[in-house]
Amino acid sequence: METIIGLGKTGCYIADQFADYEQYKIYKVGTGLKGLKKNGIYSLPACDDPEKYEQKCPSFKNFLKNVEGEILFVVNGAEFISATSLRILKALKELKCEINVLYIRPDVDYIPEKNEMNERVVCNVLQEYARSGVLERIFLVDMLTVESLLDDLPLSEYYSKIYQLISSTLHMINVYSHIDSVSDTFSPPHEAARISTIGISNSEDEVKLFFPLDNADEIRYYYAINEDKLKSDGKLLKKIKEQIKEQTSEEVKASYGVYSTDYEQDYLYVLAHSLEIQK
Repeated sequence: METIIGLGKTGCYIADQFADYEQYKIYKVGTGLKGLKKNGIYSLPACDDPEKYEQKCPSFKNFLKNVEGEILFVVNGAEFISATSLRILKALKELKCEINVLYIRPDVDYIPEKNEMNERVVCNVLQEYARSGVLERIFLVDMLTVESLLDDLPLSEYYSKIYQLISSTLHMINVYSHIDSVSDTFSPPHEAARISTIGISNSEDEVKLFFPLDNADEIRYYYAINEDKLKSDGKLLKKIKEQIKEQTSEEVKASYGVYSTDYEQDYLYVLAHSLEIQK
């Protein structure tokens, strides 16, 4: 992914997290934004209904005309501004870009019924777009699930810490997907397995996915291992193979890639795919 397009409050916040990495060009569409369109900022008038956003939605063609390469479109379906998603995706599709969606599902127990209904519609539509191949992939992330993975979460840093974990995890998976591994067993995912989520773990703990993905068909494990450890640990590969074997079954195909890093601590990132629309 080379371009991040954030829509709405959540999408723009996460786009700002990706701005910490030099690999990405950032675009933001929201309300009350300060900045110029030529600098990737598009501010829309605030509306209190998704239909009003649809009625007043611009084409975005001029705004996005210079977008190229792989794209990550970030959106929270509970926000009414998400009603402009299809217009943005249409403009991107005309540019023949490879479009991925990072979909953030909020805690629906604490949002108004109208927002919950909007979230359900947007989530289903975007999954159908991915399943049919209009989108390259949709990454589903559940806020409550990610929250449960963070032990220390002060109220003032609630969103920043959650969004930072989401963006950093997806960024590292993106990096390792585009560089050579020390060793791997990866193969192209099933053509129709475009409903995905990401996750984290370490060499000792269980996998912690960011969305409770039903019927995951394929799981990829990205092992980021200290370079010195790669040279000195003679049992490392055996241990990795045993872990992957434990995760493999008739229903789930598990594979791994090992990558050399300068980090003192080892990391394990996870990418899971499913053929099925998630309810």
